[in-house]
Amino acid sequence: MACSGPPSSRAGKQSRVALDDTLMEVMDDDLFRRDDVAMFISLVKEHLKRGAATKRGISPKEYVSRARERWGACNTDGVYMIKMLVDPLVQPEIMAELPPEWQAKVEPFCELIAAIDSNGDLVNAPPGYVAPSYPDVMLGVIPAGSAAPGTIPDPAQPGDYIIAFLDVLGFEALLNELGLDEVARRYDALLKTALSPQSEDKPWSQEIAIVLGEPVSGLMFLPIQTAYFSDSLLLWVNYHPRHVPFFLDRCARVFCQALALGIPVRGAISIGKAILDRSRGIYLGTPVIEAVRLEGKSNWIGIALAASWKSETKRVPVPPDRVFPYEPPLKDGGQALFSDLVLDWPRVWRESRTDSPVECLNSLCRPELPPTLKDRYTAAVRFVEYSAANQDWFLPPGAKRLTVRDLSHS
Repeated sequence: MACSGPPSSRAGKQSRVALDDTLMEVMDDDLFRRDDVAMFISLVKEHLKRGAATKRGISPKEYVSRARERWGACNTDGVYMIKMLVDPLVQPEIMAELPPEWQAKVEPFCELIAAIDSNGDLVNAPPGYVAPSYPDVMLGVIPAGSAAPGTIPDPAQPGDYIIAFLDVLGFEALLNELGLDEVARRYDALLKTALSPQSEDKPWSQEIAIVLGEPVSGLMFLPIQTAYFSDSLLLWVNYHPRHVPFFLDRCARVFCQALALGIPVRGAISIGKAILDRSRGIYLGTPVIEAVRLEGKSNWIGIALAASWKSETKRVPVPPDRVFPYEPPLKDGGQALFSDLVLDWPRVWRESRTDSPVECLNSLCRPELPPTLKDRYTAAVRFVEYSAANQDWFLPPGAKRLTVRDLSHS
């Protein structure tokens, strides 16, 4: 995705998406029938919120009718027990992970999903079982038992969490330069296309599991929660060692999408005991304070990991393909809050986009900015170059990092 263009270039599109949302809410009773199942309604509503009808130039009612036709064209059974509705136009993050023959799809399609055991056999399949076969319906499998516990703890009680605090840099300057309407448009786009897809709205993350001694793509339930306040974003998930790499991936995606929208972000990620109750607006605990303080002491555009990652009690597993030992510019007092690790967001950009983040950073580093602000962009560009030059720092000579996308394309 290219960096955000002039304010007028997407204003009409944004207003049509907003109209789509309004129509969906007003016409809810007309859109869905009493016999529509809850999963179908939930999936279609989310597609509509992302502009599925608008992008096709049709009404929400017509889109629901098309989606219902595809949904009803296939059925689950005792083996393929999960049914999903995928829309290529509004779910590019999912399409990028699918085999090539499915990436060319433009119309919504269903996916039936079954579980397989460590021997590669379908779970619950009786002798002689024949998998379902429907036109334009994808069959997928997930390794049974591969996912870590994905429970959401009681938010009113203290719990161990991984927390990311992200702050939009130069918010006041953006208001003065672009005006309230354009900043509101970009911020709305940030919430819809960056924050929401990485939150509880998309709780499943792909992971690599081992079946028959070979790596395969599996799914993990990652119930990330989110909140936002003015120019700040908060993401969190209950701490589990296997949640760590996927939470870092989600944070990197939010950062990259924000940058592509022309919104520079700086942040910090911490770990520890907290009370995070979104329904009551309560966010308390040492990791919250630590993340906010480290973000404020960082003097670049990037995301640093707080000192709590060095906890001797938790012994947090640090995935070397998601972070870097690196020294970003820090203000006085920042070193005491820092773990010596930073999030390798440029890797996520390289693996998911065709353009360069340097183009976005340079376009945002305008000549009229004071030198102290320009230094932040310079530091970010320097880190992008460092990440590219040292991307295999943790691998032995000749080794290659395996990703879920590699498995999908093999």
